[in-house]
Amino acid sequence: MRIEQVPLRDIEHRPGMVSAVTPYILEYREAEDLARDAFETCRAVVNPNADRLGERVREANADSWDIHAGAERLGRFHAVYDVEETRLGFEFPELEATRFYRLLRRQLLVRPDLLAVRRMMAGNLAETVAAVFWQIGAIRVSLGDISPLFHVDMRRNRSPIYVDVKGLANYPEVNDFVLGSAALLLRNIEFDVICGIEAGSIALAANLAQRLCKPMFFARARRRYPEASPFEGVKSHELFRKKVLLVDDTLVRGWTKARVIGEIRDWGGEIESCFVVFDRRQGGERDLAALGVKLWYLTDRRAALSDKVPREISLLTDHEAREVDEYFADPAAWHARRGLEYHEIQPPAKEE
Repeated sequence: MRIEQVPLRDIEHRPGMVSAVTPYILEYREAEDLARDAFETCRAVVNPNADRLGERVREANADSWDIHAGAERLGRFHAVYDVEETRLGFEFPELEATRFYRLLRRQLLVRPDLLAVRRMMAGNLAETVAAVFWQIGAIRVSLGDISPLFHVDMRRNRSPIYVDVKGLANYPEVNDFVLGSAALLLRNIEFDVICGIEAGSIALAANLAQRLCKPMFFARARRRYPEASPFEGVKSHELFRKKVLLVDDTLVRGWTKARVIGEIRDWGGEIESCFVVFDRRQGGERDLAALGVKLWYLTDRRAALSDKVPREISLLTDHEAREVDEYFADPAAWHARRGLEYHEIQPPAKEE
């Protein structure tokens, strides 16, 4: 058994200590496996000086193992066996403890609690949606030390933050809240038909179409052959002079959306509005406006990084928050500071 396989809750970080609970009673053998994996993880990404796992020490209902570097003790792993759960503890110096906390954070057993989110914060709708996204792990942060930085801009540049809302359907309560909020917002827009984009936003567009009682089709990510239709689920005469709402999950620069907007207009459709769940605020709204299309969004990066989203929800560390702020302030300078090459990305060439 490896640490990354264990679902966790109640993850806490205190000076020199990281604690968590797994809602399972671990067998002694499983706890021993976790101790070995904690040692290997420590040596790989937390402190490369770790060279030995000590013998198990048993006291009443608890086991513990020391992690050594030569004669020095670097840390300790604890497993406390309760009636219906096992409590885990990791003792390290503060820097190593912070890194281990960030590792365990990815395994948080997600139990979306909208009422708890609303009790813990006094933000607006965009901030509440962002808080829920943090809660389910739809927004993730990496500093590149214990896990790779994220690829963005057609995988050529890096980013310390990544937003992926494609897994909303795995959390029905959250999905219902997001779709309901989006439907409420979209009732302010006049349109006849919804267009999603293959493949990430098809489910989103279909669910919104059902809620709003509107027809829906989707744009292909690319044409498989020159004569292929750019759309699936609609005929050209059905689109003529229809007002189209373009729907997607996230927005960075909007180049894919620009292509779809052009194809819709080529087919005789009218498009003046685009809706996304999350706007990264990296120039996409400006680019869409240049095409005569207004952007509507449910939440954005300002809401996600707002002080009104408690750290108890986002689980961000101060270092991570500063890193994300520096990245968005100047991506090129952020890349240079890390010794990474930065690519000025241009819109993709049009397909023949």
